[in-house]
Amino acid sequence: MAGPARYSTKVRAKRIALQYFRRLHPFRRWKLILSLLLPALAALWVLVAATRNDQRLYLGGPVSTAHAMFESDCRLCHGPGAPPNVPVTQASLASAAAAAPAGFFLGVADKACTACHDGPRHHDNETFTPKCSTCHLEHLGRAVLVQIADRHCVQCHGALQTKDGKPSPFHPNIPALGQHPEFAVSVRDADKVLRVRLDQPAGQVRDTAQMKLNHTKHLKVNLKGVDDLEKLRPGAVVKVKDGTQVACTFCHTPDGRGQYMQPLGYEKHCAVCHPLDFDGRFADAQVPHTRPAIVHAYLRGTLSDAFDQCQAIPAGDAGKAIRDRCVELELAKAPPAPAADSPRGLRRGAAEPETPPADEPRGGRLRGRAAEPEPAPAPAPDTPRGGRLRNRAEAEEAPPADTPRGGRLRRGGDEDASGGGDTPRGRRGTAAAQAPAAPTSWVATQISTIEPGVFKQRCEFCHTVKREGDALPQIVPPAIPSRWLPHARFDHSPHRSVTCTECHRAPASTETKDVLMPSIATCRDCHQPRVGARTGCVECHNYHDKARERSQDGPFKVHQLLEGIGSGRTDRVR
Repeated sequence: MAGPARYSTKVRAKRIALQYFRRLHPFRRWKLILSLLLPALAALWVLVAATRNDQRLYLGGPVSTAHAMFESDCRLCHGPGAPPNVPVTQASLASAAAAAPAGFFLGVADKACTACHDGPRHHDNETFTPKCSTCHLEHLGRAVLVQIADRHCVQCHGALQTKDGKPSPFHPNIPALGQHPEFAVSVRDADKVLRVRLDQPAGQVRDTAQMKLNHTKHLKVNLKGVDDLEKLRPGAVVKVKDGTQVACTFCHTPDGRGQYMQPLGYEKHCAVCHPLDFDGRFADAQVPHTRPAIVHAYLRGTLSDAFDQCQAIPAGDAGKAIRDRCVELELAKAPPAPAADSPRGLRRGAAEPETPPADEPRGGRLRGRAAEPEPAPAPAPDTPRGGRLRNRAEAEEAPPADTPRGGRLRRGGDEDASGGGDTPRGRRGTAAAQAPAAPTSWVATQISTIEPGVFKQRCEFCHTVKREGDALPQIVPPAIPSRWLPHARFDHSPHRSVTCTECHRAPASTETKDVLMPSIATCRDCHQPRVGARTGCVECHNYHDKARERSQDGPFKVHQLLEGIGSGRTDRVR
């Protein structure tokens, strides 16, 4: 007896409904509808935007913050640019874009960028100049366009070549910070300026500035006068383990942006500790910190004024300070100190005789004289009062050798032939002695004594002084570099958390020739590719030559820049 029929694939196929796709189903229906509707809506959106000249839908992404004001007007950047002989302005760019064929796939011309940005070229000897949009990539969000990837720099500096084929003075192969050579500074050698790297021997790396400065002495703990600096300027001193010392920021102050340090100046940084006084007889006077010719003129004027003052000294306490200085200048005589038992005669400088006390002997005083010759030396204490002026004729016949001309009066009050009766030098009421016949000779004598000390002890203390014959010495210009690394940029503000001496080894510097710039190894301690500060080329270097930038007077007016925003928007702040 035969068994049951075998279960084959044909039998199985009969159980499957092969026409299922012909029957309607909700899922398949909506799939068809959406597949047709969505592309149609997208096409309609493009059509409506084109009729309204709305180009925002073509943006690849948000533009940078600086360009956000005209991000809805694509033609300002994506256009043919201004014609060759037409000035590049926003109006010329807009008119050129309007006259161009319709299309939304135009690139960015360099003229569109240079309408606002100067963008001077990098170097005259470069082999090619890349387009602006090659390095500055837009539509990447609210980014800063100056953050350029290193690959744009390495395409040239990875194997540096020049247009004329001559070797470049810069290192030819710098692919990254790790392969960057040691920093180089400018060193003057006679009339030449050499570029010397900081890792060269100390004899080659030297500061050639014509100044004398010892950082170690200035940073000495408890330096004389350091406490006075705190009163002058808060923060001028810092507390250390053993006391106080001058802060680095007392001399090295940042500029308004905090980027670089301002140049040092004598009046601001040095005068408080190093005054330019020139003579103890002029305690309140200092020579100006300027050219030797002006210093010479200042000394001559100061001494001439002092000479004139000593010819008319006010009487009494009002002229005491002037009288004392004139005595020191040997332009006047100091009044003799009266003896303990000397008679109360006519006071020095008084115009009228005093009334003597009732008990004073009649012979101990000279009455009725408005002036007298230079006082005789004080007698011994046991000399009788009436014997101090024994013989008037004897006193006049033998006057002291240093009696000033005009200071002697003849018998009876007549003037001596050698003096002027009513002149300041001839009056008994002043302390003026006879000055030299010509004031210029006295001034010249004083200058010949004072001026060499000024140049030797004051100017030459810090400066290099050059002398030639009898002419005034000349101060060699200090030639302090304003920037040690002119081909790079640096900003001190982000580095404020680091102490100054971590990069600049000033406490150990005892000579001016020491170059206190940090090596590149110091920078690499923090600037690491993955776990530290950024290491990109643009952190320290500029591409465009800032010295060639145009003036600050730009080509646009405000309303021209705002055309891309739309003056009719209701959300504008007025």
